[in-house]
Amino acid sequence: MSQTSNRTRHASTTTFVGLPTGSAIGINFAALFTGALIAVWAGYIGWPLLALFAAAVIITTTVVNPRGIFLTVATAPPLFVVAVVSVGYLLSRDQLATGGTSSRAAQLLVVYPLVELFPVLAAVTLGAILIGWVRIRLIKRQNDALLERETAERSRTSESNRRTNIEGRRARERSRSVSVQELVSRERERSSRARSSRGGGSTRVVNRLGDDLYTD
Repeated sequence: MSQTSNRTRHASTTTFVGLPTGSAIGINFAALFTGALIAVWAGYIGWPLLALFAAAVIITTTVVNPRGIFLTVATAPPLFVVAVVSVGYLLSRDQLATGGTSSRAAQLLVVYPLVELFPVLAAVTLGAILIGWVRIRLIKRQNDALLERETAERSRTSESNRRTNIEGRRARERSRSVSVQELVSRERERSSRARSSRGGGSTRVVNRLGDDLYTD
């Protein structure tokens, strides 16, 4: 019994309930940081940054714990903006340092990737929102089904207890009635025995009187 309960508690403690919120955000940051390093090394913002960002956001939104879905999705766009702007700044740093017309062009180069990559950011964000909405709906449906099962189980338990109480009360009433009947029957037997014993005594007295009369 104790071994079974211990295994049950161990199974309940090892159940995966979702990735912690901080870990999910950290994974998204790490993916963007890695993509930014690749972009700086390559000299342009290409598909590695976008692929790492999309994969990280989709995966973390899918496996994060339900309470962290909103924060995971909400922090993804700001992290992406910071990563793209940082890469653009690092790639245009030399031009920004010279000043003049080239400096203004470099400033545009810092902001331009955001405009160019906005469709990707929007698509990934909408996909994460859709995944989060579906997960929340499924979790709500599961909780409703669980609540319904628990309510039905409590109703069955209450009904079983009520029936048990009724049967116990009826059994006690039957036992009481049987005991009363036994007492009545015992009293009747005792009364009949007393009457029979008294009748036998009077018969013996009459017999003795008759014997005495015949003897005289």
